[in-house]
Formats: sequence, C-alpha cells, structure tokens
Amino acid sequence: MLPVYSGGHSAYQKFVVEMLRKYYPNPDAIARSTWDIIDRFWNLDLSYTEIHLKNKYSIFGPKPRNPSCMHRSYLLSIDFKVTSVTDWVAQLKINPLYAILSGFEVGDTRCWYFL
Repeated sequence: MLPVYSGGHSAYQKFVVEMLRKYYPNPDAIARSTWDIIDRFWNLDLSYTEIHLKNKYSIFGPKPRNPSCMHRSYLLSIDFKVTSVTDWVAQLKINPLYAILSGFEVGDTRCWYFL
C-alpha cells in the first residue's frame, strides 16, 4: 500500500508542538542538549523524501510509515547516539520524546518495515 502523505513539514511541526505540550508540559523537564536536537529537526524539512520514495512502495500490503518520518527517526537515532536499530526501536517504545520527534504517535511505534 502506498504511504499516506502527512501534509509536509508544517504538519510535522504542528504535530511536535501538540505532542510536546501534551507529554512535556514543563519544558524544563527536557535537557538543554535535547532542545538543540529538537531545534535542528524542527527546521529540517524532509518532505522531499516522500516524493523521491513514492515509486518504491508497493500498492499491496499493510499501510506503511510515512517515509519522511522514517528518515527523520533514523537521523534522530544517530543524533542520540543509538547505533543499533533494534535498540532504537526499543527506545521509541519507552521514550515518548523519541517517538514524537520522529513524527510517530506515542504508543504506535510498530516495527520499521523497510529494515
């Protein structure tokens, strides 16, 4: 099944703001070094990923993850120095911030299908 497009980078930014307000109402609970990463990804528009990968998806199978969220999540794993994909997937499940910054709903971090 082809991916559902999210509405671009502005939709990602809106999602992050809503989820941070919901899960982290006190901004001081997040470390300054993490805010630097948040700021970097806030400005990193990966919506082009969806356009470039559109023809790589099958029309069959389960609904896939948004390609830009997948790309962003992989880059976040590098920034947070988690070198194992298995460890990163586990971190997505236990750390709401990682899921939010990736663009995933908290609690909906099912396995990455392309790996």
